Amino acid sequence: MSAAREALLLAVGCLVLYLAGAGDIPFYTRGEPREGLVVREMLASGEWLVPARPEGELARKPPLYYWAAASAARVLPARPELALRLPSAVLGTVGVLLTWATARSVWGAAAGLPAGLVLATTFEWTRAASSARVDMALAAALSATLAGWTFALARGGRGGTALAALGVALGTLAKGPVALVLPALAAIGLLLARRDVRPLRVAPVLGTAALVAGAWYALAFAREGSALLGVVARENWLRFIDPEGAATGHAHGVGYLVPLGLVGWLPWTPLLPLAYPRERPRSATAVLAASWVVTGVAFFSLAAAKRSVYLLPLYPAVALLIGAGVAAPAPDARLERLARRGAALYLPAALLLSALAGALALGGDPVALVRPWLRPDDAAGAAALVAAARGAPRWLAFLAGVTAVAALAGARAGAWRRRVLTVAALFALWTVSFNVLLHPTVARERSLQGFFGDVARLVPPGAPLYALYPPDPGLRFYAPPTLREWPANGAAAGAGLLLWEDEWQRRRDASGRTLTVVALSAARQAERGRLALVVAPGGPLVRAPDGAPPLSLDVRRGSRSP
Repeated sequence: MSAAREALLLAVGCLVLYLAGAGDIPFYTRGEPREGLVVREMLASGEWLVPARPEGELARKPPLYYWAAASAARVLPARPELALRLPSAVLGTVGVLLTWATARSVWGAAAGLPAGLVLATTFEWTRAASSARVDMALAAALSATLAGWTFALARGGRGGTALAALGVALGTLAKGPVALVLPALAAIGLLLARRDVRPLRVAPVLGTAALVAGAWYALAFAREGSALLGVVARENWLRFIDPEGAATGHAHGVGYLVPLGLVGWLPWTPLLPLAYPRERPRSATAVLAASWVVTGVAFFSLAAAKRSVYLLPLYPAVALLIGAGVAAPAPDARLERLARRGAALYLPAALLLSALAGALALGGDPVALVRPWLRPDDAAGAAALVAAARGAPRWLAFLAGVTAVAALAGARAGAWRRRVLTVAALFALWTVSFNVLLHPTVARERSLQGFFGDVARLVPPGAPLYALYPPDPGLRFYAPPTLREWPANGAAAGAGLLLWEDEWQRRRDASGRTLTVVALSAARQAERGRLALVVAPGGPLVRAPDGAPPLSLDVRRGSRSP
């Protein structure tokens, strides 16, 4: 296949994979609507230099993602979920194309398509490319740095180092100084292994990038002063050494990221032995990719705060090494045997997946076997998944048949390239099918979007709606613009008030009576319960008596207008 056709195949395939269902899946986690509130505030206030949340609190991350998402939201004002996820999808596609181009140029045409497909269909990469979060902006930017430095080692010249500098600058504008640290650590690793990093021009690349990104930091500091310094310190230095003290969370032990990384690399985890550099002697390009991975894992493992998505900038390097391993013969028979034993897992896994799809297509409920061990929220999501699956029996039967046939054919394939093509195609087919047919239904069961459709019918247009502040990001994102903070002395009697179930249990009106519920969300939060629209009392809210028994949260029958 020609380079142009491979590039077109990857670009179209990635966009279809990452955008499938993007406009139909409502937000149901805290992260996506939290970023959406920043974008909405930028558009409402016209203040684009320093993104902030509705109450004026500065956004936790630099502006690159928010600038891109706000631009998309201007074009797609009626499709906020799609607009907010679009930058991640495009940037994820760019990262895949850069990885493909690097592998094809340095390790040959046989390495390019496998490297691109592996990265494109990795679970963690796909999840980040489908989410309205800032993480993909950093990963895609640093994939440009890795590509540029790899080109510089393989070809020389300054075009590669210019691309590397651009990637570091954009990465710093996406998520901060970590975009300077990760390439610097990779260069140190290369220096220790090869004693020569002059083609990378490390100091000019990092220095130029720091100056370019630093221009924004300087302008932002001139406007916000110590508030900006506090955000930068909390999100970078304190997150690294003291996440609990900085209230950033995600504190975990040193080994926490290893199992998460293995899960994040599915379905390619069994092929990780192919990523071991095979060349003898090892080329500088392979050593750079290996150093990129090893130093990055070490850096994030030493950090106090850890999330699986932190490893995302390392994924292009692993994909490059796997692409090279697919294209080159294996000098180490032990690694080859290990990879083949891992690849043998694909057949039973695919047949199990095919059997589950077949059972759902026939009206069965295979999830019932594990439902007793699920948390209530997960059990509800599983029930919604089964109900949605029963609405598409023919497509599920088709998926079951295709998966079984492809798995059996792939098991007989001796070449790694054919195995990669088969697994990537099945992953893409299943992911797109899930996001189009099943994910929207599951998300609606856990999102507040539908509940606020009911609120819009119950609360007169333009009437004030109150909530206890600070509200949950999902609540605030889908609430009408008239949402206000509940005043300490109460509001006009009969107004609408939003309370989570735990808040409703702890509060009464001034006379000690329970608050009348007129609408209740299907979605619930762990420890908080469901969201209720109640009739606001004319006076302040008071605490429920100590030792008061829990009450049943029921919707009032009859008139449903607060």
